Amino acid sequence: MKIKISKRFEKEALAINDKRIKEKIQQVLIQAQVIESLSSIDNLEEMSGYPHYYRIKFDYRYRIGIYCDGEVIEFLRVGSREGFYKKFP
Repeated sequence: MKIKISKRFEKEALAINDKRIKEKIQQVLIQAQVIESLSSIDNLEEMSGYPHYYRIKFDYRYRIGIYCDGEVIEFLRVGSREGFYKKFP
């Protein structure tokens, strides 16, 4: 699948100081490039009430928000669990 990264996602990812979290974000991005279906992504869950919006739980405190409609996965947000659900979608 093709991936698209929003500017907000880049900005929020760069603001994270923990090197371990940045490595996990990179692993999720690499995994998203090589998958053939959306269900192949680990810890993926659809956001209730918002079709085509999903969250990826990649750490006990961090989430990635994505939008997928067909062949393109758009990475929209990344952040800690405390503030993530207030801002996404």
